[in-house]
Amino acid sequence: MSNFRAVATVTATLQRVLQAAIQADVAGATVTTVRPSEGSSANLPTTGVNLFLYQVGVNPHRANDDLPTRRADGGTMTRPVAALDLYYLVSFYGDELKLEPQRLLGSTMAFLHGQPQLTRAQIQATVADASKPFLAGSDLADQPDVVRFAPTSLTFDELSRLWSVFLQTHYVLSTTFRASTILLEQLISTRPSLPTRDVRLAAVPLQRPMISRVAAQAGNGAPITPGAVVRIDGSDLVGDGAFVEIDGALTPTLSADDDLITLALPVGLAAGPHAVLVRRGVKNGTDADARPMFASNPVAFVLLPVIHKTANQYDIAISGVQGAGASPRSAMVTIILILSIGVRQTATLELLNAQAAVAYTFLAVPRASPTTQLAFAIAGVAAGDYFVQVRIDGAVSPLDLDANRAPVSPKATIP
Repeated sequence: MSNFRAVATVTATLQRVLQAAIQADVAGATVTTVRPSEGSSANLPTTGVNLFLYQVGVNPHRANDDLPTRRADGGTMTRPVAALDLYYLVSFYGDELKLEPQRLLGSTMAFLHGQPQLTRAQIQATVADASKPFLAGSDLADQPDVVRFAPTSLTFDELSRLWSVFLQTHYVLSTTFRASTILLEQLISTRPSLPTRDVRLAAVPLQRPMISRVAAQAGNGAPITPGAVVRIDGSDLVGDGAFVEIDGALTPTLSADDDLITLALPVGLAAGPHAVLVRRGVKNGTDADARPMFASNPVAFVLLPVIHKTANQYDIAISGVQGAGASPRSAMVTIILILSIGVRQTATLELLNAQAAVAYTFLAVPRASPTTQLAFAIAGVAAGDYFVQVRIDGAVSPLDLDANRAPVSPKATIP
């Protein structure tokens, strides 16, 4: 790789080799490396070529060669390398009556086409030139790639704008070249990676586990409620081990076979939808334990909230009832659930009167912190008995059913 002097070394070396080439074709021609502006016209050649580096770009083919360069702790493993392309404006000066600019153009184009690169010997000779002490220490000649030149095609409009807007001077006969690739690196200290103590490899068939269903172990369409045992049906679920993730968190299993995994839902899982994913385990070499490798398709399930019971009675309290006779009632309904409801979760109360086919829905009173107790201010409700359900983020608490699958509880009476 090259140090910070590489860019200047490319320009100086191109000037040196081009000087020898054009002098053989146009007597007295010189090569300069100044900005072609009116204020510095005295430095431009009377007869010759001027090289002006007008743009630098990142080489798209080498931009990511050195990734990654750092370890997880931020330490440097290898020196970062910047892969650059240099864009040169090559302008030609001389007596127009003798067509010197055109002859110089032909000489330059023929030379760069015949030798489209800087050799290491040419670079070393330029660095050793006593008239250029500022290049001492340049190591461009040691970089893996040689610097190559290629003509670039600018439209007449692009070339005109380059001169009139960027350089702000009168146009002279010009062309453009790209020099690539210059590999720059900073001289920073690095620490090598730790040596390899052991090589552990495993060759296994590509078998992706597939989940077909997630359901409650109780079966018969039983709802998935807090603390329930859940079964995961599928295929190729277990290799050398099985790893189950719920919302990205690893969850212990109760049993694991290729077509069935059972597990108990973790404590603290919120009501609402969740995603299950199984990773098939593979033992790597002599490892005693398997590592999660092949991931299954994610499958969603819904955890239902459940109203808490005390002495076999649902914890539903109605207070502050207002209204009498046939007029609607307003009241405060307090319900305790067996899991905590977060501050940002949407909680609603649903009251259903089966006989009158009337349903009411009310939002919970805002909560300052997660809680198992929800309060609902209801209004405009007719007196009577209602089945009670709580819906959390779309997951509704289940009703108790009789042998005919008709709902029987939980109930609340609005007096």
